Formats: sequence, C-alpha cells, structure tokens
Amino acid sequence: MDKNVRITGAIVSLCFIFLSPTGYAEETTLPSDTVTIVDGTGESVDVSRPVMRIVSITSRTSEIICALDAGERIVGRDSYSIFPKSLEDVPVVAGSSYTPNVELILGLEPDLVIADSMLSDDYRQRIEDAGIPVIVETSWDPAAVATVVSHLGIVLDEEDRAGEIIGFIEQYHDIVEERCADLEEEDKPVVFFEWSQPYHSGASGTLFHNLTVASGGINVVGDEPAKYPTGSPEWLAKRDPDIILRLVSSTEDLTVEMMEEARDEILSRPGLSSVKAVEDDRAHILSSPVTTGVRSIIGELYLAKWFHPDFFEDIDPEEVHEELIQELFGQKLEGVYVYP
Repeated sequence: MDKNVRITGAIVSLCFIFLSPTGYAEETTLPSDTVTIVDGTGESVDVSRPVMRIVSITSRTSEIICALDAGERIVGRDSYSIFPKSLEDVPVVAGSSYTPNVELILGLEPDLVIADSMLSDDYRQRIEDAGIPVIVETSWDPAAVATVVSHLGIVLDEEDRAGEIIGFIEQYHDIVEERCADLEEEDKPVVFFEWSQPYHSGASGTLFHNLTVASGGINVVGDEPAKYPTGSPEWLAKRDPDIILRLVSSTEDLTVEMMEEARDEILSRPGLSSVKAVEDDRAHILSSPVTTGVRSIIGELYLAKWFHPDFFEDIDPEEVHEELIQELFGQKLEGVYVYP
C-alpha cells in the first residue's frame, strides 16, 4: 500500500506532502475524497475527488491533463489550448488566463478551474465565490514542471502516469545538467531571449532566465531590476549578446514561413548589424509549446545544443520530441517548433 495512504478503522484519509514555494514540506490530511494542493501562488486549494469536469485556461496545463490520460475531462479551454487536436472540440471560455469569460466558465459547472499566473485575483475570487476551486500554477520550466505534473496526477488520481511523465522529463534534464555542470563562465554564450514584443525579455526568476541558465547560457538581462524589462536597439547593442532567441506564440499552427519571417525581422533591425548574434547569424525562433509545460524539456535540449553543439552532438531534440509526443499522447509529431 502507498505510504501516503493511511487507514484507521473505517476512516480513510490521504496524506500528501508537497513542497511549498519556499521549499519547505507541507503536510495535509483530509478525507479520502478531498486533497489539498499548495499551488504556485502559495494558496492552499481543497479539491474534491473525483474531478470529472475541468476548465483549463492555460495551454501548458491542458497538455499535462491530456498526457495524464484525462483529456476527456476538459470541458472548457483557452484559445491557446490547441494540442492535442482533440481539444479543438472543447468550448473556448478564455482568450488566455488573462482574459477569462467567467460567466461561460461558471455555466460549464466545472469541478476545478486551472490557470496560470496571468489570472487576476479578482477573476480568481469570482470563480471561487461560486464554490469552484481554482489552482494557479506559475512554474513551467523542466526543473519545476514536475511539481505541476505531480499535483495534477494526485488531483486526477493518475499518480502512476504522472510518475512516468516526470521520469521522461528528468531523464533528459539530468543529461543537460550533467554536461553543463562544469562549464566556465567564459565558455557560456551570452543570450538575449525575446518574447511578446521587440526587445522585451525576462530577468532572473522568469522562465526565459531559467531555461537559458539551465542550458548553459548567461541571460544578458538576468540582473535587470525589472522582472520583464523592455529595451531598445541601443540597449541591446551595448549588451552585445552572442545569441538571440525569440519566442513566438499563436492560436494556430506555426509554419516555416512564419518563423523565417520572425527571424529575418530580427536580423534586419536597424542598430543591430554589429551585434555578435547578428554578425554570426545566431538567431533562433522557438514556439511557445516547446518552452513550457511537459514539452519545456524539448526547448531546453534545443537551447543546450545551440549553445554547446560539441557537448550535445549525440542528442537530436527533434527525435526526443517525436518520442515524447508518441509516449505521452500516442501521436506522431507534426508541425514546426523551431527555426532554424
């Protein structure tokens, strides 16, 4: 019997231990039909099981739920939850966690709503006031997503499957970590990771910083006081990064032409012609799905190979991506996710 299941007479209770955002273990004992999750915001959320109706308004979580073989429980989604394809038949009730339609969400009578950190406190309160628990997760890079997978595995009673997913992610994350562990600072490329709009990036503590550092790079804006700084051509030229990365998101499948256009726009920007990354033609485009959630390990592998090709000659990120899609979703990999 699982050591986290306690039986006393006719009373059954579950005891779960989670790591809080501060890193300390928190123990919660509740009746067997209820579990408590300490989410990414530090809130303790009581969830009654079984959870059969879920509104997921973040694509990262939608993918995890489907990988946990529980995709049929999603009854509402955000506009970015387009993988796997079966989600296209699910009603859209939010543009993203930032713009939920609370009335539509409540009308679906979900057992649980899952969002990311873009969900405002006001929207969260309105949903919770209707008696619906809300879990907000905030960490999506490979080192942290295991916690999210574990949480959802418990909530959905799919803990064994969650363990398989975590094992897949950690297998490759450990390879990157081991091979980058002894790098000297001078051997790490200086990287500018752009997203949302030109010259907009993420400082220490953000997904962009964590992915860059985990892959053996130096985030050129890592020490900026603003969490998400926005600069200018002169600002970036002064920092002179070795590599420029650009994250692109879309509510439809991306094409090679779309990614090529995004890369050409970067390389042709006024004021950047003397930047090392532009001179050396080291600009890469990534789509959002391979930088967050269960597929963030794919982004980490691509970054590691771009940063240190000699260390990762034996790793083909596309092959690993194909393996992941087959193992977690039972499908073949389709679409374009990086360029070039």
